[in-house]
Amino acid sequence: MFLLLFKFKRYIKNSYLKLSNKIKLLEWQKLHKNRFIYGKEITMGTMFKIFFDDSTSVIKMGDVVQFRSFCQIRSGMNGTLVIGNRVFFNSYCSINCMQEIIIGDDCQFGEGVKFYDHNHKSNNKCFKINEQGYSTGNIRVGNNCWIGSDVIILKDVEIGDNVIIGAGCIIHKSIPSNSKIVSEQHLKLLK
Repeated sequence: MFLLLFKFKRYIKNSYLKLSNKIKLLEWQKLHKNRFIYGKEITMGTMFKIFFDDSTSVIKMGDVVQFRSFCQIRSGMNGTLVIGNRVFFNSYCSINCMQEIIIGDDCQFGEGVKFYDHNHKSNNKCFKINEQGYSTGNIRVGNNCWIGSDVIILKDVEIGDNVIIGAGCIIHKSIPSNSKIVSEQHLKLLK
């Protein structure tokens, strides 16, 4: 009896989440005409959010893109975010796009992966850091990449195709195709 009740509860919860996600997609598409474009089968977990500023920034998502719970996208300053087909983001991922971030097809991102295509400017000591604006750059991730949990990808980085990046790495330089990257801490553990 309880098993049947639990299955019914799960069915109701999943049905509500699917309906809620369809409403979110329609809302973002209507509120941000020509700025939010998505393909077939966009799946979003609980607390998935997209934030747009007042610029003409654009978000384009391909087919079969999945976001687990607590993921968020921030799009601003006329930036462009393009996510390819069959891309998976695990829980707590965030994408912060002010210039350009392009993610290829068939990529997978572990929990807590973060993208930043900008940095705060801090050259002028006469002004507070939050008053100096941003320096921006591009991020490109190739096809068929696996990025481990808690990786941070910074501006002016190009990651080639078929790249594997181990958990906890901070990526601040470009990585050629067919590479495997691990942090120095992980290297010490392997020795």
